[in-house]
Amino acid sequence: MTLKQLAHTAHHQLQSACGISMPRSHVHELLAAAFGYGSWAAFRADCVLCDAGIGDMTPENGPTLAGRALQLSVPQRACHVAASSLHALLQERRIGAMRWHDVEALTRPAASQGSKDEGWAEDDEDDLDFDDEAAPEASPSAATHLAGSALLLDELASRELSPQVHHQLARAFRCRKPNPYLYEESLKGRVLTKHEQAWVNQYLIEAPQYRAFEHHLRQAALGGVRQAAAEFAAEFDDATFYERAKRLDGEVDARTMAELAPTVEQRHDWLRAAADQGSHQALDDLAHAGDNWALERLAREGDVEALRTLAEEAVDSGDRLRAWAYQNFAATLGVDLTQSDYRAYHSEGEHAGEFYDSDFGGPMHVDGSPAVELPVLDGDGHSRAREMALRFAGGASLANALEAD
Repeated sequence: MTLKQLAHTAHHQLQSACGISMPRSHVHELLAAAFGYGSWAAFRADCVLCDAGIGDMTPENGPTLAGRALQLSVPQRACHVAASSLHALLQERRIGAMRWHDVEALTRPAASQGSKDEGWAEDDEDDLDFDDEAAPEASPSAATHLAGSALLLDELASRELSPQVHHQLARAFRCRKPNPYLYEESLKGRVLTKHEQAWVNQYLIEAPQYRAFEHHLRQAALGGVRQAAAEFAAEFDDATFYERAKRLDGEVDARTMAELAPTVEQRHDWLRAAADQGSHQALDDLAHAGDNWALERLAREGDVEALRTLAEEAVDSGDRLRAWAYQNFAATLGVDLTQSDYRAYHSEGEHAGEFYDSDFGGPMHVDGSPAVELPVLDGDGHSRAREMALRFAGGASLANALEAD
């Protein structure tokens, strides 16, 4: 039910019960009075209407309602009839109200929630098994409970809210896109089994929540919330919102932007930004792509494989001093890059992945890295390489410190 539908029904019922003609605006005023407010404007400033039994404020058929009808020029003989008729309708439709601060509290993100919510994989929908006897369970979150009220969702969608509030609501209502297949099949006349009907019932619960999620995320993005634009681009595969996020100011999750980037260069730049934001995954992605900046950061944190990669790259490029500088830094970690680190591991069973122990036996595999073959240096070269290692330990980059001839 929407507010427009509620007002239309109430308007028709009040005129029929009282035998009078009444402006539609008076219906809204009487709705406000049913919840103890002196005007529709005051009610709208404080509250939102709900249905489906949601909302801790219930309508009252008291003197306030009948008195407000009298103020609105309803004949005195019809005031109590109007009040009783409206109250009965609100009870029948299970109409209630919630104060704005309660809606805000119920949709506020949990303290542990990060800046970027976990996404739904594109192929998650393929994992749905409609033959599974167990229908999916609805999320028990407070926001999902609120989404059970079509009237509340309509109220939130029709209000002029700040972009930040839209973003908060979008994150609260965030859910996977429900699969409409069985619902559409039922509309074509397919006779559903009991558990197929359960899937349809679940779809009818989730679809309004998903529409609310999309609406509020779009409004937040269009209102200038940069992170919302990035999230919308990712969730709905809309490149125009990625471009919008690029143009906007404000905070944005660089990892999301990297995943959306249409070119290798843009992806690289966003991964750099994500690494600066603290994303270790972004750092790993850059390192695997051969980015020396990322490799050096990992190496400085004690990543031996990154050190080996850097040393091998220096050897291959003929940069003897830099290769030895990485070796000298590795020595401070108790690692000798000139020694291979091949080890045997259990391949199967309860010890799979552990160092191989012949007492347990079974299949094994060998993994590790070969030794780095460092070039020969004279005494002065070793001294310079040690100085470079100290600078590297202090945060200096060696990637561009080419050996002087």
